[in-house]
Amino acid sequence: MFSGISVSPGVALAQAVVLSSEQVSFDRSPVASEFIEREIDKFKNAVAESVKQLTLIETHVREKMGDDKAAIFEGHLMLVEDEELSETVIEVIRGQRFPAPAAVEAVINEHASAMEEMEDEYLKARAVDMRDLGHRLVLNCLGIAPQSLETFEFEVIIVAEDLTPSQAAVLDTSKVKGIITERGSRTSHTAIMAASMEIPAIVAVEGVSTAIQNGDMVALDAEHNQIIVNPTPSQLDQVEYRREQFILERKLLEELRDLPARTSDGVRIKLAANIGSPADSAPALLKGAEGVGLYRVEFLFMETSEAPDEEMQYQAFKSVVDDMKGMPVVIRTLDVGGDKDLPYLALPKEENPFLGCRGIRLCFERPSLLLRQLRALLRAGVHGDIRILVPMISSVDEVRRFKEFLAEAQSSLEHEGIAYAKDLPVGVMIETPAAVFLAPHLIRETDFFSIGTNDLTQYTLAVDRQNERIAELFEQLSPAVLLGIKHTVDAAREEGKPVCVCGQMAGDVLSALLLVGLGVEELSMSPVHIPRVKNAIRKHSCARLRDIARDALGLATAAEVKAKLEKYLG
Repeated sequence: MFSGISVSPGVALAQAVVLSSEQVSFDRSPVASEFIEREIDKFKNAVAESVKQLTLIETHVREKMGDDKAAIFEGHLMLVEDEELSETVIEVIRGQRFPAPAAVEAVINEHASAMEEMEDEYLKARAVDMRDLGHRLVLNCLGIAPQSLETFEFEVIIVAEDLTPSQAAVLDTSKVKGIITERGSRTSHTAIMAASMEIPAIVAVEGVSTAIQNGDMVALDAEHNQIIVNPTPSQLDQVEYRREQFILERKLLEELRDLPARTSDGVRIKLAANIGSPADSAPALLKGAEGVGLYRVEFLFMETSEAPDEEMQYQAFKSVVDDMKGMPVVIRTLDVGGDKDLPYLALPKEENPFLGCRGIRLCFERPSLLLRQLRALLRAGVHGDIRILVPMISSVDEVRRFKEFLAEAQSSLEHEGIAYAKDLPVGVMIETPAAVFLAPHLIRETDFFSIGTNDLTQYTLAVDRQNERIAELFEQLSPAVLLGIKHTVDAAREEGKPVCVCGQMAGDVLSALLLVGLGVEELSMSPVHIPRVKNAIRKHSCARLRDIARDALGLATAAEVKAKLEKYLG
């Protein structure tokens, strides 16, 4: 039996088709000077061919899955046509006499490696997209047609080391009943597309592509994160039962989409979506999101080889606002620096990046970067309900300084006669212990709080959540973390201002119910989790959840908290 990370719910039973990794070998030796221009032409032709291929994929995806998924490949097209990227590859060919495929490989690897080193799971997952595009360019430089997955004659579960977004895009959903990969994450575009196509999927399953053979019967239970190879008759019966239960539950959850998340005693909880690009807006609405609780703009900065200009940011923000049709959109200002690198920013290495120049600290160091983004936000604000969220705040002085930048951005737009929203709400991320302790002061300077439970847990417990040696110490249900959340919620309530939780806890059913008991009235999560969280909220009374939360705050360990939640809410 295997397990990994369940990224798309469901239960499937079918024969395995194991995809072998597509290895490409070519000569990386420097080319003679007289062949430099030939290699440059080879690269330019590869770009043109890649554009044709991606345009066909984009059209196919738009017809089969809609504009939101097609936008993934619009991003690929933007990148492959990016002049800065092409110029960089050509410089490597000329300056280092690399053959075209080797130059593409070197440049793409540099960008993808920088993404893979990032802490943010969503941004780290974009490295797969970058390598997918790089592989396509390399193949086209060599005159090799990229591998495509043809229609299968029978129902299958695909098993692979990894599955690229362009491969996932052309899957025949009538035959492909499940996906299992050794690599991947919850936020990879392959995971997003699998969920959109309602194909059960489990990723990050160690050793699975060699352990499973072609033709093996595989039971994939993404509900319970289980993969059974060649199941016994009794296991088959259990899988069939689970599949029937999943189908029934999905119908129930679909019926809840337009109903409010209201507890049985009438307390209204708002459920919003975390997104990383405009393409994520439509799927969020389909799951019943009541707005965007966290728009991470970092992906926008990863799509180009230089910082996006004001107009590009404005169009991206406006697109999300238009999709939300009047519902609130909370946009976090650029949160990179330290461990989250962007190659074109040339950030210096730091001894302790988690405590270094990241988030708003970096933006203060790069005033033009911040002002450009604030101008775009202010302009987009005239089209809908935009709210600005500031990350990595640890003092009141930082909030006041941010407001000075905002005022400067407003003044410049006013001077130029450009329309802008004059009173955009400003909130801060509560993700450091300092912000928790200063919550009563910070809330008087701002309009709302957003609690990032991932970083709050990391900083409160002094546990690097990327360090596997101490992974078991990263406990979001730690009483220390819960006390910090309660203190923050109470401070906001005292001033009559809203507080949202947008971290991983919000999308976990038991944790979400605990947060409601702690007084949180807005949760923002990955869209796929919204239906189940809503269903759970509607089944419980807020009074009972408050009692359970009060008791949980008096417990000494995360294990005790977890046991209590499972006993009374599981």
